[in-house]
Amino acid sequence: MSIELSAKVREGRPLFVLMPLLVVHLTLMSIQIESPAGATPFKRLTLQAGGPILNASSTAVGEAVRLWRGYLWLHGARQENSRLTARLQELELRDAARAQAGAENIRLRRLLALKETLALETIGARIVGRGPAPDFLSSALVIDRGSEDGIQVNAAVLSSDGVLGRTVLVSPSNAQVQVITNNDAAVGALVERTRSQGVCNGAGDPLLRLSYVGNSEAIEVNDAVLTSGLDGIFPKGLPLGRVVFSQKGSSVFRIVRVQPAADVARAEEVLVVVNRVPEAVSGIQNSEVRK
Repeated sequence: MSIELSAKVREGRPLFVLMPLLVVHLTLMSIQIESPAGATPFKRLTLQAGGPILNASSTAVGEAVRLWRGYLWLHGARQENSRLTARLQELELRDAARAQAGAENIRLRRLLALKETLALETIGARIVGRGPAPDFLSSALVIDRGSEDGIQVNAAVLSSDGVLGRTVLVSPSNAQVQVITNNDAAVGALVERTRSQGVCNGAGDPLLRLSYVGNSEAIEVNDAVLTSGLDGIFPKGLPLGRVVFSQKGSSVFRIVRVQPAADVARAEEVLVVVNRVPEAVSGIQNSEVRK
């Protein structure tokens, strides 16, 4: 019996071997069969299995590229922004310097025009020092000219708009200027329209006081006030300012306030009268006017 079973097994062994081989062969043949679109099942399976991996890797690579390009762009943009900012600052400084040069040129032209109208010897100077605000209306200025340039004490100092002050202290290379708004300053004055004479005194504020003008004088607002020349320091006919307030006083003198022609707070360049012989003084001296 066993002999018969063994013989049957040996007879069926080729079939057991052949069947798997046949299945594998059919499978391989089916894989190689192309669809009407020209794709095999194997290719479709491969694409289906590998597609998500390819998509994920492509997305990751794309993001990495974008991040890297973005970093490089931002880095370059920062550099470009820094360069443009520096260039803008340079141009702003150039524009500011050009504007300052233009403003200075205008001021110097006005000073030159004033110089040409004066029958006096004058020298140009720059203001290099002034008192701190709010005391600049009563403090002294310092100019960059001195005795080596022919400047003496009590020399008249003029801005392009009018009288600014007088020198009170002189060194070889610098001079100190008492401005007309100083509490101790006094200038012989003349009202152009009425020919009324008086003295313009500083009060430490923007306005001057026109003193010693009688109540009978018809001084009106906007009247021009000039130097009278009677103080022996300032030549006659220089602009002092304009009347901004005038009314009769309780005494024999009017109350008159004058807006100075010269801008004491903003003056930068001046003319200083040099080599001038003082004129005869008709009782008006700065030390006496304040009494």
